[in-house]
Parts: sequence; structure tokens; C-alpha cells
Amino acid sequence: MSAEPTRVVIDCDTGVDDAMAILYGLLSPEIDVVALSTVWGNIWVETCTANTLRLLEIVGRPDIPVAEGAGKPLVGPKWRLGDGVHGADGQGNTNLPPPKLRASGETAAEQIVRLAHERPGELVLVPIGPLTNIAVALALDPEIASLYREVVLMGGNFLVPGNASRWAEANIWHDPEAAQIVFDAGWPITAVGLDVTLKCMLDQPKLERLRASGTPAGVHIDRITDYYLTRYEARRGRRECAMHDALALGIAVDRTLILNQRRCRVDVELNGTHTRGMTAADLRIWAPVDQGNANVVLEADGARFIDRWMEILSR
Repeated sequence: MSAEPTRVVIDCDTGVDDAMAILYGLLSPEIDVVALSTVWGNIWVETCTANTLRLLEIVGRPDIPVAEGAGKPLVGPKWRLGDGVHGADGQGNTNLPPPKLRASGETAAEQIVRLAHERPGELVLVPIGPLTNIAVALALDPEIASLYREVVLMGGNFLVPGNASRWAEANIWHDPEAAQIVFDAGWPITAVGLDVTLKCMLDQPKLERLRASGTPAGVHIDRITDYYLTRYEARRGRRECAMHDALALGIAVDRTLILNQRRCRVDVELNGTHTRGMTAADLRIWAPVDQGNANVVLEADGARFIDRWMEILSR
């Protein structure tokens, strides 16, 4: 990890695992969260914005701007969203009171473009939801691809099955056209997908330790994860949940967490009857590396990351 904190812009669809990432970013001395933006995905964008603002209140960080973004994918109508795995409120059906903080009034895409020009070469963009806002920002100003230091996104599945469909991971599946635009933009991309996030599992005993720590962040995470754990238990038979977004943020800050990655060409299936949203990575050993557009993480030290995450949220 760098001696200086890594300065990040987080674009999120704030459900339970987003909250795990955002609180880690706000509390870690290795991370400087410059701004947050919200996008539809786990739940409606308006609810994602409220959830994000509430997290800032919980840890006393009203100084960080939150810009609300897209409420539907680039192509097609607004989705019908239900309870999903995050609850109807995106925070495990805890129905917490509305935040007192308000969004900045700037759109997410405008904020992403503005920050790129204000701090060229300095910021890491960390999208942990559907990539709609990032694609819109690129449409507004393609130059941002040369101004962000890099992009570390949570999305895709490369050697494992999908979770939103048989073949596709949820963030990519929600807006495949946006994802293809992002992969084609020409900036440095690291993709942290289901291959590693589904091996980074938070279990009930660790959540009980968080609650016992008594910290505002630990208490909040314990509160919102009960529903999330129940949904995971129904699918996987164990009361533990994946830390998808938190691991992506962790890797953005500490590359030693990556144990195996491949530079390769990644494309998103846009037309397949059964495979729409699939991330098709050319992982052939003879594939030309110079044609790659992303570094795909295939193995990560999830256990070490969880220990660090627990330490940060517990103190």
C-alpha cells in the first residue's frame, strides 16, 4: 500500500455489500473518499442516494459530496425492482429514518467528469454498481479515460457461473451496453468479479464481533446483514455472505491482495438469448496480451482482506 492514502471516487448502488465497502473507505486511513455517486441497481437510485447519505451521517463525514445518477439502464425501460437480496430498502428491510444530509444537486456523470479534470492522474474510480453513470460520463467527455489514474470495478464472472443469470454477474447484467462502453474506453481497468468475491465470505460470528465492538459502523453492518445472510443461506446453505464491493475497494488500495490476475480482452455479450450480460474474457494462454483491455483478478487473498476490514470497522 502507498504511504499516501489512495484517493477514490466511488460509484455505488448502495445495498448491503456497498455499505460494507463505503464504511471501510470512510474509516480506513489508507483511503481518501473524494466523492460518492449513486446509480440504480440493487434498488432504486433515490433509495441508494438516501442509504449513501445515511452512511456519511453514521460516521460523521458530511463533507463528502454525493451526486445522484442514472435511474435506469442506457437501453430499454426502467426495471421493476423487488426485494432482491438487499431488502426493499437496500439495507436489509431495516427501514431506517431518512437522512438529514442531501445530495449535491450535480449529476453523477457531471461529478465524475468534473473531478477528472480537477485532479488529473490522481483519482481511482471505483464503480461497485451497474456501469450506467460511468458510460454517461464517457459520453459527456471521452477524455476522462486519460485523466483517471485507473478504474477498479466490481463486476463480471470469468471462470465461474453468474449470479443474476446462469452466465452473468449482476452489475454487468443490469446494463450490458454501459459495461461494454466502459471496457472499450481505453483506460486501465482491473475487474474484480465473482471468481474472487464469492470466496470472500463474511460469517455470523464475525458479524457478532462487529456488533460487540460497539462502533457505529460495526453496529450498522450487523443490523443490516440479517436479511442478506438469510437470502445467502437459502441459496448456498450457509449463513455467510459475499463481500463483493468491499473486496473491490480493498484491491484498489492494496494490490498485494491480488494473488493471480490475467491481462486479457474482455467483451460483454449484448445479444445472446441466454447469455446477455456475460463477460467474455479471452483467457487463452496464447491470446495477445497487447490486445487486452482489462486485468481480470482470478485469485485474491480474501481472508487477509476480511481481517483488515474487521479491524477498521471495529475500532
